[in-house]
Amino acid sequence: MIEFKPLAITENEACLIDLLSENQVEVKKVPVEENRAFSLALYDGNQYIGGITANKWMNATHISLLALSKSYRHQGYGTQLLKKAETFAKQEGATLITINTQDYQAKTFYEKQGYHVFGQLADTPFVGTTKYYLVKQI
Repeated sequence: MIEFKPLAITENEACLIDLLSENQVEVKKVPVEENRAFSLALYDGNQYIGGITANKWMNATHISLLALSKSYRHQGYGTQLLKKAETFAKQEGATLITINTQDYQAKTFYEKQGYHVFGQLADTPFVGTTKYYLVKQI
């Protein structure tokens, strides 16, 4: 009997990745690579002040999160975090990096780091703001 059931997100994602991987091998004849995660935190003494997370899969790395405490912004720490993620991506064989940001967040910062907008969605995730999708070839 076919039925819908709740499933923990991590378990469901693992099953979905297996299904998608099988399809990729069957349709594209391209072997599947394991996802590689990157996570780096920045501390001032014992105080957490920011960090970055990213995931590399196949030839692409996506930066999931990057943030700094307000008093530590505009001091080069964001650039350093981003460069460390880019180094990780290169070492893992990625040829591009993607990231998304809001119009009120860090679009200009990413553009100064060589990222280019390839898409945008108005009124996302709420009315009056725009989400930007950026990419950088590495």
